Amino acid sequence: MTNNWTIMVYISADDVLANFAIDSLNQFRRAASDDGDIVFALFDPNDGNGGASRYRFDGKNKEKPLSEVGEPQGTVNMADPNTLTKFVKWASAPLSKPKDRHYCLILWGHGTELLLDRDPGKKGERYLTPAKLRSALKNTKFDEKNKIDFVAFDACSMSMVEVATALQGYVQYMIASQEEVPDVSFPYQRILERLKGHGGDPKDVSRLIPEIYVQSFRDYRVTQSNGVKEIMLSSLNLENLKKITDPVSKLADLLLQSIADNDLSSAIVDARKISRDFVLGLFVDLYDFCEKLHDSLDKNKCENKGYCGQLKGACEQVRKAIDNRENVIANVTRPNVKGCHGVSIYFPYSRENNAKEQTQRLLGDAETGVLNLPLTKGTRDNTLKARGGRIEELEADFKHLPFFKNDGWGAFIKKGWSVVLAREFPYKLDLHYSAEQAVQNLSAALSSGGGGSLENRQLREQNQGWTKELERLALKPGA
Repeated sequence: MTNNWTIMVYISADDVLANFAIDSLNQFRRAASDDGDIVFALFDPNDGNGGASRYRFDGKNKEKPLSEVGEPQGTVNMADPNTLTKFVKWASAPLSKPKDRHYCLILWGHGTELLLDRDPGKKGERYLTPAKLRSALKNTKFDEKNKIDFVAFDACSMSMVEVATALQGYVQYMIASQEEVPDVSFPYQRILERLKGHGGDPKDVSRLIPEIYVQSFRDYRVTQSNGVKEIMLSSLNLENLKKITDPVSKLADLLLQSIADNDLSSAIVDARKISRDFVLGLFVDLYDFCEKLHDSLDKNKCENKGYCGQLKGACEQVRKAIDNRENVIANVTRPNVKGCHGVSIYFPYSRENNAKEQTQRLLGDAETGVLNLPLTKGTRDNTLKARGGRIEELEADFKHLPFFKNDGWGAFIKKGWSVVLAREFPYKLDLHYSAEQAVQNLSAALSSGGGGSLENRQLREQNQGWTKELERLALKPGA
């Protein structure tokens, strides 16, 4: 680096992660320099004692206790977008001094409920939704002409299309993982030390950080019992994001139109079952699903050759966009990791046969990972009820994003995927998706005129029958 970086670190530690956060802060302090590279941090341990502090690390006071170099902030709400806006304004003022100064923002905490505060006594919003993250950045000094060079998510499973669209217009590059992030977090000292003298090109920096990250965790053991997930990190070029989202929206429209055809919908379900997914099946690797759908269409021998051809073409366009290293500029995994191409999307489906298998998938065959559950960024107690609640939250959060609301993918999930799963698994919807959410989605679809155009009238009639059945199931105790 050319010693002209401002690094802004926004840490919501949620008590159990507080000591890991302190280690990260000390790494930043040791690596910050007195000749230009400055780290600003806001740290909230979320321990209920109002102990938030902010820091400025510039190469001085490296040996003093953190308590002596921080500025007490009292009680703050890290899930409030105004708190993030205020912090970024403080850390980035004044902009571009010295000339050509670069800026990065690191969001440190839980995912996918970004910076979740688990305090059950806390009222109001407890995490940053993508829309609120966008609102927070909108109110800073950064804009289309003066963007943050990159935002890095030190939080689990945030490398998703929906989050990327929320950052568009304010950020050049997004660095995040499709999988969980280890509790010890990014190797910040190694990153800052390696980047010194590397040059001030944010694109090069965004490519190098995933390499350093994965190399640092190359010796980690991933087993069925220890609860550790695979190590991976990606960088997306947000200025080229439409080259991915445009073909995805076209694919979503074709998927929605295809659901009235039994062969096509069966091919979609079969492909989703075997695609690489994350967070207990709430998100799927976009490239891997498109690859699996292409093959599944051939295996199902769809009679509707026109739609088969169009779906295959749309899948190919999505894969080409993700393969392009000007769009996904880095996707680094450990050797032998399959099906992870750097971009996830919300596509809920659990392939497990029962709730116990879901728990074992999260915690390992012996369920020994339960000891690590509170310390794993991005997880929560795994029950069908909790998973259903997360689905409800996600769909409520995403509906505020234009990509999900207006550009097809949300319509496919609500009007298409809900219909397909209701048809395929009428008595196991809570296991594979959420019966309550399916009822809401199907009812909304009926009031807006049904689903895809492929047999619209027939589809509306089928929807009416499914909705009645779903309402009955939702009211049945223990369903």
